[in-house]
Amino acid sequence: MNKSKKSPVKELKSKVIKSSSTQERVMNLLLYLLESEKPVPMRKLEALYGGGEDSGEDKRRTIFRHLDILSGYGLEIIRGDKYGIKKKSEYSRTEFNLHESQALYFAAQESISDVDMRRSIQQKLLQIFHSNKKRQNLLSKRTIDLVEFCDKQINQSKRKYQMRLLNYSSANQGTKRDRLVVPVSFSLENLEIYAIDLEDLARVTRPKVFKLDRCEGILKLKDLAPKELQIHTHKLMRDPFGYLIYDEALLHVEAYFNLKAMTIFLLHFPYLTDQFQYLDAEVDKPFRLTLDIVRVEPIIGVFSVLLNHIRFENSEAFLAAWKVFHQANVEEGLAKLFTI
Repeated sequence: MNKSKKSPVKELKSKVIKSSSTQERVMNLLLYLLESEKPVPMRKLEALYGGGEDSGEDKRRTIFRHLDILSGYGLEIIRGDKYGIKKKSEYSRTEFNLHESQALYFAAQESISDVDMRRSIQQKLLQIFHSNKKRQNLLSKRTIDLVEFCDKQINQSKRKYQMRLLNYSSANQGTKRDRLVVPVSFSLENLEIYAIDLEDLARVTRPKVFKLDRCEGILKLKDLAPKELQIHTHKLMRDPFGYLIYDEALLHVEAYFNLKAMTIFLLHFPYLTDQFQYLDAEVDKPFRLTLDIVRVEPIIGVFSVLLNHIRFENSEAFLAAWKVFHQANVEEGLAKLFTI
């Protein structure tokens, strides 16, 4: 009876804790083999994995397992003295088509937790977009041109210039007009411009988020950013729910789940799988979730229906913010509802 209870937990532990790391390493191996003009010896693959004679670690079993995963994707693997991906006779080099590149681009955003690796992979996938000559209606040529423009004029520029976002469509206000902004940075991960809106500069000096697909074009102006614009002080980071993190203190969440609660939670937030940790010493609620978030709204709805299956520790600021939000936005609404 005890064995039947433990087995699903062990299986889930393997998927929750290890799958993301395996995906990253398999993707890294795939890109390495694609970039190699010829098959490579095992010693080079071991060096890629941090093993080999110099380190004293034998990584061959892991490499063979990852090569089998690539083979399962339908790729024909060259094995023997050297290893590689077999080139097809109808084309000179192995490359993804546009459909595959687009799917991998957005999959990398969800599944690869290492920021530097994710950015490197997505940059390479964008290069495939540029080099592929097929005309397909995926990411439009206009969007790809804007990506190239933004990366060069915003990320690679040492001086900040004013820019005009042409016919920008606001999702919140429902308006469409030109926006005069000073870009702070451009995200290749989710194609967003972080910029300070010069029309709101007197009231708000924090960067706003402008999604690339909501504007029809970008015009770089000759005017430099205003001297009073202290954009270098802003750290542009996001919490797990996409809110920009500025200088405010984050709300720490440490919650312990049983198996049922964790399963329901991940149905709503599957991209938070890697934030769970399995604790062998815990019996009742062995799955620990730790987050640092800006706002409570995205998560408290799911927490509310799982309260009998979770407990909180070291989360005082989060619980206090939850209480304030509940009193301000929920209690009055429930009172009106139950008086009907």
